[in-house]
Amino acid sequence: MFRWLVILLLCWSTSALADQSPATPSLESFIAPPLIESMQLSPSGRHVAVLRHHEGRSLLMTLTVAGEEPQALVRTEDGEGRIAWFVWVNDERVLVSLQPGGILGSAESKSRLLAINRDGTQRESLLEHSSFLSTLAQTNLPRSQDEVVGVYPRDPRHVLMELALDRPLAPDVYKVDVYSGKRTMVQHNPGGTTGGEKVLEWIADRDGQIRVGIGQSKSMLRVIVKPPGSVNWQEFAHYDMAKETGPVPLGFDADPTWLYVRDLHRGRASVFKINLVDPSAERKLIATDPKSDLLGELVYATSSKRAIGVRYGREDRRVLFWDFDAQRLQARIDRALVGRTNIIESSSHDGRLHIVKSGGSAHPPTYVLFDERDGTITNMGDPYPQLATWQPVEPESVTIIARDGKELLATLTMIRRREARPVPLIVFPGGQFGPRDSTGFNPWTQWFVAQGWAVLQINFRDVMGFGDDFLRGGFQRWGLESSDDLSDGVRWAIRQGFADSARVCSVGANYGAYAALMAAVREPDLYRCVASLGAVTDLLRLLEDDRWYLNRKDVSESRMATWWGDPEQLQNTSPIVHAGELRAPVLLLHGAEDQLVPASHSRDLANAMKQAGLSSFRYLELPQADQRLNVEQDRLKVSRELDRFLHQYLDEAQPAVF
Repeated sequence: MFRWLVILLLCWSTSALADQSPATPSLESFIAPPLIESMQLSPSGRHVAVLRHHEGRSLLMTLTVAGEEPQALVRTEDGEGRIAWFVWVNDERVLVSLQPGGILGSAESKSRLLAINRDGTQRESLLEHSSFLSTLAQTNLPRSQDEVVGVYPRDPRHVLMELALDRPLAPDVYKVDVYSGKRTMVQHNPGGTTGGEKVLEWIADRDGQIRVGIGQSKSMLRVIVKPPGSVNWQEFAHYDMAKETGPVPLGFDADPTWLYVRDLHRGRASVFKINLVDPSAERKLIATDPKSDLLGELVYATSSKRAIGVRYGREDRRVLFWDFDAQRLQARIDRALVGRTNIIESSSHDGRLHIVKSGGSAHPPTYVLFDERDGTITNMGDPYPQLATWQPVEPESVTIIARDGKELLATLTMIRRREARPVPLIVFPGGQFGPRDSTGFNPWTQWFVAQGWAVLQINFRDVMGFGDDFLRGGFQRWGLESSDDLSDGVRWAIRQGFADSARVCSVGANYGAYAALMAAVREPDLYRCVASLGAVTDLLRLLEDDRWYLNRKDVSESRMATWWGDPEQLQNTSPIVHAGELRAPVLLLHGAEDQLVPASHSRDLANAMKQAGLSSFRYLELPQADQRLNVEQDRLKVSRELDRFLHQYLDEAQPAVF
């Protein structure tokens, strides 16, 4: 049945291998974007939509397993923008979220939404995108134009969208026709001109009724609800996120009486159900993991309105199922694909066919089609065919005791040799050089290991996912214990005989790059070199910048320190203040289009190091790069710079300065 589709997808994969030799793959092979990024079945299971990348281009296409020719829906070029996500509305219509690049992406719009038939016809933008048209219509052009908050059962023509057309950052909810783009307001935002607090996010129940509104003022979170049978909005929760935790709404089950929320249970983020009609009813614990926080979205059965599980997180898309049938299905798939992380990406509405992304930390992912009726598995495509000659190395989970007795979970990845001799060590703190694969496969780590280096990835305090106490243990301690955790991990690796004490380099991105720089400031003799992508270097400036973004300042101050109360601590824990103390060679990389941390952070640190008389540093600013290196040429440039830098300072020979 699926032979034609499999042949086509395998042709893509094998063509990429034509010029590969049996030797270790090239640097470009490790850091290239996956050939296939995402794959989804249509509701009937007769069609499949595929997002693929090749030579700097992205293509969303549809195929019919019965044998029709593939049809291109959307193409993007590097630098023009990216396809953020796509979803089938019905068996004919696909919604596609675009994040434009260049001037359009940074100045006017964060996202836009297209609706296209699977044969490429009737392409419709669901919102006027031109700022000129917006001015004529006297409406606000929202930066976010792809927020779908619900659907209508048995109505495949409409979706519910939140759009801030009248007032910035105060979205109303509209019923939108996915064929014509015609919209009708179904829920007005109480904020703005009416004097009430703005709602920033809406949640619909499984019948398409808007029942939850979430607002935020500074660090105060407010949740309002409209229970079944009520026409009025009621306050559900109101708390200060900087000081306490509280319920975070996730969604509804088939019965809109019960709201699923995320809240703490024994220090871990867990899932509860709360009765909206009867406030006296005891809330029910639905799912919890004693070791990990559950930070992802709800997962629903495709053939009903039932919530059946919750994902662990945005990056970790594994599901903790509480539904017995879903648990049984996952167990069948895991038995068929042993030793891998198997994530159900999409399913047909009859529950028979499932697209599964199967991979793991030592297994590049593949897409397969699982037929629940007879248990057959069909290969649907290989995102990393260029790595077929490389045998990935399995990371090892380790526990490190910090100097103050705190337990730190980490992973060590290295090729074990018969001779127990230390090897160069890469300390790889939080923050990734580009998107992370949801199955746990990390091409960057495997590339480091292929060079003969060990890689230590440390979950230092202030990292989410390991409980509230661990997260808050890093609050107000940026550049202190959080950076010391990295150094304690290095010393552990040296004591264990894994790491060569003379050849340790820290490589980080974003907050991980900040922690790496501060670790080299605090213990300069421990690090041979530091490589940084998009680093924060000035905490006072970061807080000043945060005042321009909605509600970020108070939350940021709760994690770092207050700019008015602790300016000395903020200054002392800013790498730019200690530029002259960075004795290890430093590679500074920053994208000029980084919307998270302005490039001036790295640019000014480079100038400060120059003024301090240091010469063993290099600064490279990429004019069109963002913080995730979504453009392939930017990823290539960064990886080549990093390759040269690391080999220069981790090889046996004494390196020369820049």
